[in-house]
Amino acid sequence: MSMNAVFVQVDPAELTRIKAEPSLVEALFQDGPMIPPAFAQLSETIQARIRARGPEMMANVFSQLDPRIRQRFEERLGQSTSSLASGQGGDAILKLMQDRGARATSMAKMNGPREKLSLDKEWHGVHYVLCGEVEPGTALLSQAVMGGTAIGEDDEGFSGYGPARFFSREKVNDLAKALSRPELEAEAAGRFDAAKMSRLGIYPGWRDTDATGVMDALRRLRDFYSDAASKGHGIVTCLV
Repeated sequence: MSMNAVFVQVDPAELTRIKAEPSLVEALFQDGPMIPPAFAQLSETIQARIRARGPEMMANVFSQLDPRIRQRFEERLGQSTSSLASGQGGDAILKLMQDRGARATSMAKMNGPREKLSLDKEWHGVHYVLCGEVEPGTALLSQAVMGGTAIGEDDEGFSGYGPARFFSREKVNDLAKALSRPELEAEAAGRFDAAKMSRLGIYPGWRDTDATGVMDALRRLRDFYSDAASKGHGIVTCLV
């Protein structure tokens, strides 16, 4: 399972609500509700089927996950993969589906469509060519990909790769200006060094031919920030 960096534009009212209700943030990163809202009001027949068949199906899904991610989901569900395989946990699965359906319904009521950007596996490469650092630092450009303020108190977040993070509209405006400097693109291109980046552990490992993809991703990030700034939006980002 690869890590992808996804960015979502939110208006100030949405961001305020998400900060107050961190459980809503997961819905921002779904192309559609992971659990249909109708599942919050399932018929008794469907509920019985979920209790009976859900554990085995969930066990099959869990068995294919990265062990660290699997452990995280097991903790949330309160069931191990082996217990699910033995048929336990039907009520827990049903409750999870209903809770997520309710959150999806709540999120759907928030105003306006949201623009999204995925940097796919180029995210760490973009971060590096922007600032020359492995981790986010204090410099403004080192914040554009890996920075932001954590949402909620869960260190691993819903994805297991860390919490979702937000940039206020003021921070978005500052980053949009920094990313739009005319000389930035040439500076970033000059930092691309596949051998050095791989040696430093820049995810996921690099070849010289990857430079084009990283620079294309950087331009898309620049344009995304500029668009968000022009609309007065904040940005929420997460590794998924």
